[in-house]
Amino acid sequence: MQRLEREKLKRLEKRRLKGIALLKKGYTCYGVSKELGVRKQSVMRWRDKYESEGIEGVKWNGQRGRPTKLTTSEKKELKRIILKGPISNGYPNELWSTYRVSEIIRKKFGVTYHQDYVGTLLHQLGFSYQK
Repeated sequence: MQRLEREKLKRLEKRRLKGIALLKKGYTCYGVSKELGVRKQSVMRWRDKYESEGIEGVKWNGQRGRPTKLTTSEKKELKRIILKGPISNGYPNELWSTYRVSEIIRKKFGVTYHQDYVGTLLHQLGFSYQK
């Protein structure tokens, strides 16, 4: 991760911690949102994370974005399944579609992905679209 991005994420963490400190001083979520220039819903989310997980819940955990639904080992297994081909997975022809891959993911791993994201996931696994 680039240095500037890491610094930005640390600044955001500092703002969340300041928000928690203001809540402890008796500020309302609305008051904190006005003080820090953020949405009230953000402050409410910080408060809820703090109440359920403590200070670690509002600190930056070193990751960006939403956690992945599939583990690394599940992604490797998915790649093996795809490489075996659609016919060996019960489909009538040798054509993978994002819909078929999303079905495999749902059936095998119990995870639902939208077909549009499956294309991104396939790219991450080293596959590309073929026409």
